[in-house]
Amino acid sequence: MVIMESLYHRVLRPGKILVDHGPVTMTIEAAVGGNPLTEAAEAGARVAVSLLGELAAHLHVARQAVGQLDPGLDHAYPPVLSRMVAAVRRLGEADFTPMAAVAGSFSDLVKDAAVAAGAGRVVVNNGGDIALHLGDGSQRFRVGIISDLASGQVTHAVDILPGQGIRGIATSGLGGRSLTKGVASAVTVLAEVGSLADAAATAIANATDCQDPAIERCLAEELDPLTDIRGHLVTRRVGCLGAAAVEAALSRGLERSRRLYQQGMIKGVVLFVQGRARMWPDRLAYTLEQAGNGQAEP
Repeated sequence: MVIMESLYHRVLRPGKILVDHGPVTMTIEAAVGGNPLTEAAEAGARVAVSLLGELAAHLHVARQAVGQLDPGLDHAYPPVLSRMVAAVRRLGEADFTPMAAVAGSFSDLVKDAAVAAGAGRVVVNNGGDIALHLGDGSQRFRVGIISDLASGQVTHAVDILPGQGIRGIATSGLGGRSLTKGVASAVTVLAEVGSLADAAATAIANATDCQDPAIERCLAEELDPLTDIRGHLVTRRVGCLGAAAVEAALSRGLERSRRLYQQGMIKGVVLFVQGRARMWPDRLAYTLEQAGNGQAEP
């Protein structure tokens, strides 16, 4: 039975709340000692709503390229915007705006609020940008991975273990909620926190570029008049790519992933382009379970 709790959130079941407010559609799950803790999930929900107000007052900053922002003012922003800016700055791409890390930053702060309210295990899923807290004796967390955002079907799974230090997961690519400059069907990034995973997933998905007649590009504002990257070329649609183009896109995405991994920004990544897959680093304990034949190639 679904119980209406407020104008913006409702309890789906004990310990699990749905927040549906403006651009945010988020689930928050909280537990302690193996028992659901609805009060902690509600604390997170209240923070999620307040974050929207804080960010709305600073949208003029959040929609500017980080290269145009004065680093000396970063501390003066509200916490959600400061986290967004810090994550995007680590990419080293001056034309990215803080909005590249908005969903992951929201997830992080909502998770922190639920933990502060007493939860030992928290999962915040903000439209696929996930923040985790795996205390309370948790052994692992299994995440479903979508290999093609356009289909929305979960085709793989990855096991997250508490000792890996992975508390953020994000997915980007063609057919997702945001625009992309690449051709990846999906890119899922594992990182220390959600804000870093979110920014990195966007950057890696953008890097999966190649040249092929099947790719149609356009200006970002043609697809979204309110976009924060006006004037940038983005991918409108992709037909059937040749084998060389798929390999080139995967290789470029993997190279960007390696650099971010070496910089300590990400813990791992799984990339997909039209049925082909790569992951980095291959020594991590991924469990890629795919319906049908074939395994992802390291």
